[in-house]
Amino acid sequence: MITKENFIKRMELIQNFHSEQDTMQVLINKITDGYSIVTVGDYIINEMIKMIAESFDSNDSILIDDYLGWWLYEDVDKVIYESDGSKEYSVRTLDELYNYLANNKC
Repeated sequence: MITKENFIKRMELIQNFHSEQDTMQVLINKITDGYSIVTVGDYIINEMIKMIAESFDSNDSILIDDYLGWWLYEDVDKVIYESDGSKEYSVRTLDELYNYLANNKC
């Protein structure tokens, strides 16, 4: 099982990488027609997300991979609801996300 500290460190590295990609996108747009898309390194990040997902003690690393992708890329309130709506889990921080993934055996 991945430790919370390693989980947070790796997820922050991914977030920082995307921030640097955004900066590169702005710079490239200034010297081009403004329609460039920076995807350098995306395949490494996708593999890193899979590795993080596989490091949880879970029977469903694909589901964890989906949660990680959702958390990183979707601009929504980071809350997970039980399928019947009876309970909600805040995953607004990496700490909360780790706790959810580690304790709910996704």
